[in-house]
Amino acid sequence: MIEDDCNGNVRAIERRALLLKCARALAASAVLLACAFAAWRGYSHLRARQLSVRTAQFIARGDLPRAVLTGRHLLAFDPDNLIAARAIAALAEQENRPEALEWRRKIAHLEPHVPAHQIQLARCALRFSHPEMAEKILDSLPPAAQTGADFHQLRGALALTRQLPFEAEKHFAAALLADPSNPTLELRLHLLRLNSTQPETAARARQTLTALAHKPAVRQEALRALATEALTRGEHSAALEWARQLNDYPDATGADSLLLYQASQDTPAAAATLASVQTKAATTPERAAELIDWLNRHEMAQTALAWREQLPQKILEAAPVPLALAQSLSLSEDWPALRAWVAEKNWGASESLRLAVESHALQHLGPADAPSMQSQVAWRAALKEAQTQPQNLAVIAQLAEGWGYQDQAEEAWWLIANSNQNTRPALAALQRRYQQNQDTRGLWRVARRIMELNPDDLVAASNCASFGLFLSGDNTSRRLASKLHSEHPANLAITATYAYALQTEGRAAEGLRLLEQQNQSDLQTPAIAAYYVVLLVENGELDRARTFLAPAQRARLLPEQKKLLLAATQKLLAVHTPELATK
Repeated sequence: MIEDDCNGNVRAIERRALLLKCARALAASAVLLACAFAAWRGYSHLRARQLSVRTAQFIARGDLPRAVLTGRHLLAFDPDNLIAARAIAALAEQENRPEALEWRRKIAHLEPHVPAHQIQLARCALRFSHPEMAEKILDSLPPAAQTGADFHQLRGALALTRQLPFEAEKHFAAALLADPSNPTLELRLHLLRLNSTQPETAARARQTLTALAHKPAVRQEALRALATEALTRGEHSAALEWARQLNDYPDATGADSLLLYQASQDTPAAAATLASVQTKAATTPERAAELIDWLNRHEMAQTALAWREQLPQKILEAAPVPLALAQSLSLSEDWPALRAWVAEKNWGASESLRLAVESHALQHLGPADAPSMQSQVAWRAALKEAQTQPQNLAVIAQLAEGWGYQDQAEEAWWLIANSNQNTRPALAALQRRYQQNQDTRGLWRVARRIMELNPDDLVAASNCASFGLFLSGDNTSRRLASKLHSEHPANLAITATYAYALQTEGRAAEGLRLLEQQNQSDLQTPAIAAYYVVLLVENGELDRARTFLAPAQRARLLPEQKKLLLAATQKLLAVHTPELATK
């Protein structure tokens, strides 16, 4: 019994010793881990500081590639490092890569209260075709940040994208007032004024640009503007003088050489100038293609084809020269030669373009009344080849438009619009097409796609609601119209759409009351007056409807809107009042 107790005590002591040993080992491990973690944190902080300093040094030297290389290592230690993000954003902008936008967004998020970051983000958004985003950012800036030259310059550029030259001029003038010694701002302002319909304003702008042509920072751009404007006015001697000065620059572009040739076309020097332009253009494929494209646009395709014989083989075969010469053959309507130019060739990265050209040639070599099977096969192959190349798809769409194949162009634009790259230009092209064709269903489809990409696009959302009401009158469109009105009660276009939505569900009296709460002068706006007349007639307010009929009939309406207004007008004419009888 005593022996068992002794054995039990020994085992207990051994267990306690083992536990104590394990505890000590764990404690030692914890201390070691803590020391290692502290050492790692210390190393990380030290390494991050070193990389941050090196990144900043590379930026200061203007060596962005090395700054980015170092900056990417820095992000491994400090994912939110501002210096690294700014270096990567700057290089992406320099290389014209859309990823710059995400980095500018990150920078603005890291320091949300720094207006300069928001300005840079807006500039980047505008550069990569996101005007709605740029406008939203500029609108959200504090009042103090909306007075600087950068803000007004961006506002001016935004106005130009929306074809609002007077608004753009106002903002460029404000930008110059904020930074009067900036020659670039002075140039931008007077480039706008050069196109003024008022001769005195244009003359003053011309005088200012002449003075700016002596300032190195803007000299070339000023000379281009002066030469181009002189050509437009038919002042060939002045245009020739400006173009000669422009071409004296060592870095004069191919476009500058073409401007000189254009200015000299009616002079004895024209042939020699063209020969000089061709000699310069033959040095690179890009310049050669630029000259061929220019000749094609100016009904000189035969000149381009003749010059083909003088081009070095390496230039002749390098993109984008083969495509430019294919266009020359197309304009010359030499379909066998065009087919021979592209048949059994390989244009490498531009192979999809070759297939599109081949489809075009086969179309004209086949039956006149229907596309040939070969042409269709080549077209499908071109689209398939370009599926992963949105830039080539856009070229194919533009080629199809130029050749008159509108359905094929639409198909190519939609392939881009439904992808994740370069969607905005494709949607803009489709919108222009549908507006020209008065195609409400197509416009509705574009608006829905824009909303998918940017739910905050108010114009697209408003179009979705109104087009949907015209085409189907469904509950989804009515709910969207109601939602938009509740969020933007001061927007007159949205209010008019909501008023019509109420009519479509049998609440015309409510819709009319909603419009009658608006300013009476606003109701005279043609597009709004059209809605107002329809609602007035629906509610039996015929006399008042007649007073708004004239502005309503001036509105630019889609077929469905015209049908609504026509029905309302016929109801008015069907009621023989004394006023109408006297007419």
